[in-house]
Amino acid sequence: MIFEGEEAFGYAAKDVWSALHDVKILTKAIPGCKSMTAMGGNSYVVTLSLGVAAVKGEYEGRVKVTDDQMLVHYVIEGDGKGAPGFVRLRMDCWFESQSAGTLMKWKCDATVGGLIASIGGKVLSGISKFMAQQFFRVFKDELKTIATPTGDESMIVRTRSKGVSSAAAFAEAPATRRENRLVTFWSALWRKLFRR
Repeated sequence: MIFEGEEAFGYAAKDVWSALHDVKILTKAIPGCKSMTAMGGNSYVVTLSLGVAAVKGEYEGRVKVTDDQMLVHYVIEGDGKGAPGFVRLRMDCWFESQSAGTLMKWKCDATVGGLIASIGGKVLSGISKFMAQQFFRVFKDELKTIATPTGDESMIVRTRSKGVSSAAAFAEAPATRRENRLVTFWSALWRKLFRR
């Protein structure tokens, strides 16, 4: 299962980078995270309590940060297991500094097995995307407490494919509205199913 996205921050890259490496902030921001303990060598032991559809339970696993290129790129590799099944993932994170702040792009490749896999790829994909939104919402709230804004997030330039005309962008609008409705659906579903 592969999902990806990008997030704009109205803060300097060094502040965003520092916060994304702060165990206390990550523990608060990661949905369902009960504890996150540094083990040295950029490795961490993480305990999560999650409810996905009818499959609920606790997971314990290890996460390691690799290819740590300051303010540019890093990789998160992790695996965890619990009664509901197992999860393995690799997540690439790229950072681009701009005058208005920082643009972060991410791509996650995850494999799940056990009971949790029986939920189905489409449902898992939707819930995973919603969890990412939850993470960034809390993360930004925490970022406000430790950093000073540098600009307006809405002014951050996002990469677009060359040759995309205004007409093409307009044609994409209905799809965007459908996506927003899906986000609303998953938000309501997650509030019913998710237990912190």
